Formats: sequence, C-alpha cells, structure tokens
Amino acid sequence: MICFRSLIRIFVLKYTNTMNQDTLQAKQAFAQKVYDVVEAYLEANDCTIYASDGVYVDAQLEPSIMSEADAEDPDRFYPLCSLIREDEETMEADKAMVEEIAEQYFV
Repeated sequence: MICFRSLIRIFVLKYTNTMNQDTLQAKQAFAQKVYDVVEAYLEANDCTIYASDGVYVDAQLEPSIMSEADAEDPDRFYPLCSLIREDEETMEADKAMVEEIAEQYFV
C-alpha cells in the first residue's frame, strides 16, 4: 500500500516536471519570437543594420524593433548588432545570442 506521503511526493514531482516543461516551452516560444523579429528586420532592411536599432522586450515579453532612444527600460534593450551573425555571404539572427536573451526571462 502506498502511503499518503509517497502520493504527495509523486504529485509534487509530476507537478514540478510539468511546470518545468511549461517553462521550457514558453522560453522556446519567446526565443522564436525574438529570432523572427530579427529575421524580419533583416529582410525588410535588405540586411542593413542601423546602429541605434535593437530588440526591445516589453513587460508582456513581446519583442519588437525600436531605436535605443525610444526604449523605456535600457535593461530590456538589445542592440541588433549583437544579435546577428554574419557569414561571408549572409546575415542571420544568432540563435545562441537569442537563447541568452530568453534565459534572462525564463529561469
């Protein structure tokens, strides 16, 4: 017979595991949003990066492109030049840097 404490431990482990899975999924979805915003910027600007532009993450965790001067909270502003990886022929969003941003919001 399983004791009451064992049932509680099983429930807590399953609940914690579910929460961790939900957090992981939310982090991945957020990282994808940031990645998509950077890629859309590159496409719209023909891979031209303006020095003052960056990704701003608002309080609802919605990323958008804006000028550093327009950012309400400088701690939530990430310069585009730090989020882009250049090859010899192409520019694209740097997935590793995007993941680092996501880590800041989903621990």
